[in-house]
Amino acid sequence: MKKNLIIIFITCYSIASAQYKFDFSHLSISESKVDTINFYYNKVIESKGLEKKKNEKLFFLSLPNNYSEMSDAMYINSSKKIIEYEKNKNNKDYIPKNSIINPWVTYLSTMDYYDKKEYYKKYFNICIGGRYGGDYLRSGFEIYKRFLIDTEVACREMKKLNDKEIESIFYFIFDESYPKHNKKNVSLYNKILLKIKKYDIKLSKLLENGYKKVIKNRN
Repeated sequence: MKKNLIIIFITCYSIASAQYKFDFSHLSISESKVDTINFYYNKVIESKGLEKKKNEKLFFLSLPNNYSEMSDAMYINSSKKIIEYEKNKNNKDYIPKNSIINPWVTYLSTMDYYDKKEYYKKYFNICIGGRYGGDYLRSGFEIYKRFLIDTEVACREMKKLNDKEIESIFYFIFDESYPKHNKKNVSLYNKILLKIKKYDIKLSKLLENGYKKVIKNRN
């Protein structure tokens, strides 16, 4: 159900809200938790210098620690955007907040967090067990960027996980509807593989295994 709602959200954003029935009661995280994440995320965006670093920590700590909660939080957030849009779409001064599908993970993927051990521990945890489910659930919550811009540290911290967990993260990065025919996906895979091979052969093999499983399961 989550997948279908988000796909509708992206492709048919202007459909009347009366058609949507959002029930968050069965999810693993509350609306208030999502509001807290957004509160600190907005604080980060609005601040600078030491104040920004302080807010980054609060934003980071407010994020969930596993895939299920992160997935549900992003679903709630996306759904709330639909509700907000429908309430304000006739207001000429209203600016929709749908320009970035995944603002939290887009920021998380490139932030220079002071504690790299805790940073990667949480980031890996929210990716383990991840599966594609529309634009709000893809590309391993953009963790692929870390293997391109911070390869050595990302590999060092990833080696603390077991093989199954590592393979699962790589699987999530490349999982999508038609991975074999997605030129961007293939190009990204080759870039990451080349980077990781320089630091750890075993990790590169687990990357290959994860990617092959995606191709097999989505073929």
